[in-house]
Amino acid sequence: MKVLIDVANGRVDDDLLDTLRSAGHTVERGHASVAAGRVDVVVVGTVEAAARIAASHPRCAVIAFTRTGDVAARIAALDAGAADAVDATFPRAQIAARIGAAGRRVAAMPPSLERFTIDDCTIDLSACTCERDGAVQPLTKREVEVVRWLSRRAGQVVDRSELLEHVWGVSIHNDTRAIDVAIAGLRRKLERDPSEPVIVVTVKGVGYRWG
Repeated sequence: MKVLIDVANGRVDDDLLDTLRSAGHTVERGHASVAAGRVDVVVVGTVEAAARIAASHPRCAVIAFTRTGDVAARIAALDAGAADAVDATFPRAQIAARIGAAGRRVAAMPPSLERFTIDDCTIDLSACTCERDGAVQPLTKREVEVVRWLSRRAGQVVDRSELLEHVWGVSIHNDTRAIDVAIAGLRRKLERDPSEPVIVVTVKGVGYRWG
C-alpha cells in the first residue's frame, strides 16, 4: 500500500515510518494536494487538509494525525470525511494497523457514479448536493458517504454494523444512534415523503437498502 505523509516535520517520527515500512507499506513525504491521486493513503496534520483531500480524492483514504490529546480535532476530522484520526499518543503499531485498515476499507469500495437521479431526486456527490422539484439542498460529507456506500450496493441490504465500520470508521460495538440521526436527516433531503421512504429503505431488524 502506498502511504503519503503530509505532516509537519517533528510530528511524525522515524519510528512510525519504520513501523509502516515493516508492515509492507511504501512510505513517502510530500504535498497531499499534489500526490493524493497516486497513493492509497494520505496522512495529513490538520482537519482542513483532511476535509479538502477527502472531498477531492474519494478513492484515497485520508488519515488525520492530530496533536496529542486533541480529541475534538479527531472528531472534527472524522466528521469532515477522514477515514480515521490518530495522534502521537497512540502506539506506533496501532497507528500502522489503522492506516492499513483505512486503506483496505477504501479499496474495497466499488466505483460509483458521482451524479445520478433516483425517484426524481438528482444527487451530485462531487458537489455534495441533492435537488428535487428545483430546490437544491447541501449534503454533509457524512451524508455523501452514506449515499455512496448504499448506492454502490443498490438492491442489497446493508446492515448497520457495515455502515459503522465503513462510513463512520468505528467499532461495530459502538452505539448506532448516530446512524439513526444521519439516515433521518438524509431522508428529509432526498425523499418525496420522508415518512414513506423509497430511496433509503429500512429493512426491519437488519439495516437499509438503496432504492
